[in-house]
Amino acid sequence: MNVENLPDLNPPQDLGDVHDPSRPILSLAVEKDGAHRVAAHVHDRGHIVCPTSGAYWIVTPEGTWLVPAGFALWIPPGMHHEIYSHGSVAARILFIDQACAGQLTPNGGVVKVTPFLEALLERAMRYGNDYEADSPAARLAQVTLDEFADQEFASLFLPVAKEPRLARVMRILIDAPGQYAGIAELAREAGASERTLARLFRKETGMTFTQWKTNLTLLHSMERLEKGEAVADVAHDLGYASPSSFGYMFRRRLGVSPGSFRKSSQ
Repeated sequence: MNVENLPDLNPPQDLGDVHDPSRPILSLAVEKDGAHRVAAHVHDRGHIVCPTSGAYWIVTPEGTWLVPAGFALWIPPGMHHEIYSHGSVAARILFIDQACAGQLTPNGGVVKVTPFLEALLERAMRYGNDYEADSPAARLAQVTLDEFADQEFASLFLPVAKEPRLARVMRILIDAPGQYAGIAELAREAGASERTLARLFRKETGMTFTQWKTNLTLLHSMERLEKGEAVADVAHDLGYASPSSFGYMFRRRLGVSPGSFRKSSQ
């Protein structure tokens, strides 16, 4: 996940800082060729980031999300975040006025874009940003927010820890996600017992060690597949006995095969 050498782009601050409850949604179409990065920034408005091709990584103080095409991320108002991609991306970005953001969760999260939500997002983009209160565009904006709020979050989030022993273990796993199969060896690396390390995972992340590691594996595999690497190579490097067992995990979590995801990312 090294992003230090990616070309920097300026964040779209103008729309993100407009205060106008009569226009609940302001939209922006984004299309960027090649790898790029938007440095850490913050908006007064919340926003929904929805790639239509490619994938974005969103880094926040709470953790990291991966948002591939077909998914959308909610970022609440005032949440610092950094955005980057290893390849070309086309995306819709909807900026949500603070007065309307309360109907969505105060925490960020990724949802699967249903066909109905996709149609609402497309129509919101078509209406543009020059509309009046109680106009068809304003009413559509409320329906869009209601529908988004009704979606279930997907497991594409990797929370980070502040506790030193757990932070060390997370860094070890992030650097070599396929090297450590169980918690025992990691506990020795952290200077803690297995029981203590397991307790820290639940306390700091709300996940078990296995859940957190599976999320890491999923995100790492998506990053590599997005770059075009072979499914068999990714499965092997992440410690799976076969590409089919890796494919089962991938389909169960995302609803598509690794090969289909790789193809769509390209």
